[in-house]
Amino acid sequence: MKQITIMASLAVAFALSAAAMLLAQEKATPSPIPAAQEELGRGHYLAAIDGLKRAAYTPDGRVRDPVALQVWQQFMPFLTNELEPSASNRRNSDEMLGSGWASKIAAATPRDAIGEIVRRARTTSIVILNEAHGSPRDRAFGLEVARALRPLGYSVLAVEAIRTYPVASTPLSGVEQLKADGFARMGTGVYTRDPVFAGFLRQALALGYEPIAYDATTAQMTSGGGGVTGREQAQADNLIAAIFAARPTAKVFVYVGVSHVAEAPLDGTEWMAARLKRLTGIDPLTIDQATLTDVSARSAYDLAAGRIGDRSAIFFTQRKPLVLGRYARAVDLQVVHPRRSYRFGRPAWLATLGGRPVPIPKDLIPAAGRRLVQVFAANAPADAVPLDQVLVKDGGAVPMLMVPPGPLRFAVQH
Repeated sequence: MKQITIMASLAVAFALSAAAMLLAQEKATPSPIPAAQEELGRGHYLAAIDGLKRAAYTPDGRVRDPVALQVWQQFMPFLTNELEPSASNRRNSDEMLGSGWASKIAAATPRDAIGEIVRRARTTSIVILNEAHGSPRDRAFGLEVARALRPLGYSVLAVEAIRTYPVASTPLSGVEQLKADGFARMGTGVYTRDPVFAGFLRQALALGYEPIAYDATTAQMTSGGGGVTGREQAQADNLIAAIFAARPTAKVFVYVGVSHVAEAPLDGTEWMAARLKRLTGIDPLTIDQATLTDVSARSAYDLAAGRIGDRSAIFFTQRKPLVLGRYARAVDLQVVHPRRSYRFGRPAWLATLGGRPVPIPKDLIPAAGRRLVQVFAANAPADAVPLDQVLVKDGGAVPMLMVPPGPLRFAVQH
């Protein structure tokens, strides 16, 4: 693949889609990132993430490689299920929410997010939800949305993160393998190696969704001149070709990364959702969940989350949804998730995936140091993404694993 130049600025790197960036890095010149990608592709989570952290930080804790730091921040949550707190090294984005954000939140009224999404999804046939690439919580909410949309006739799940090309171990593309198996493998995608993302996909397929991969191919990136514009147009074209050309009335749930959700130009760039809206003539329901978080907009999030209880919410000013920040005129709805809370030593929102708490076998608990404890379906192939995994340290409280019913097998990484 033609190498995509990755700009050093984290803000610019985020604006470029992390999926394209990571794909480029797999083919890049010597760097710790391709090595970590290779380790992760083999299922070696600890080796990959430890390598990225060593590359990102000096021994005394200073950042020496901002791109390695960004990728580490996106992969570390595969082990912790949390937005990585060190992401707060980035400039606090409260100030990017626009003037008067505090008074706007204080004056607004929260409504249940799923209920509002369902109400509005009835009047369209395309729902587009974004994620922050380092937030498994967003993927669990994606599954909640998929469940809520299915009774409305939504039957296609288009996922940016699924590979559109074969990997060395199989002639099948990521989506072809996913359709054949009904579960995610290491070759399904990069972010889908997160057990929460894999659980989202597995359960969505069990609900009857047809998975679609639509990210730009190597040939499209090359012929389109690369960059954001070429990729956004390729994504929209691929969705038309895969779905709407033959099924113009299909009801489609599109799951994207960050700015691809924008249905109006941002800073002069027309993103995928805007292009899809123009090409189909369908006004999509666009939903942002990546702006008001306790890592990015900490003060604003704290103010909003303090008013919503334990259910994800959307704030309204009278009858108009409140959308703050760069998506203020580019998306329909903006979701705020509840504050972090824990059960069984794990984030409480993991319960939305439907798993049951299972104790870690005593012989897998380390006497010294740490271990990554993984759990798989008993008959899962060697390259399956774990059903769940958790870091366990000696001397600390031992968390539970959260897994669906059925026979299991365990594995550990040191």
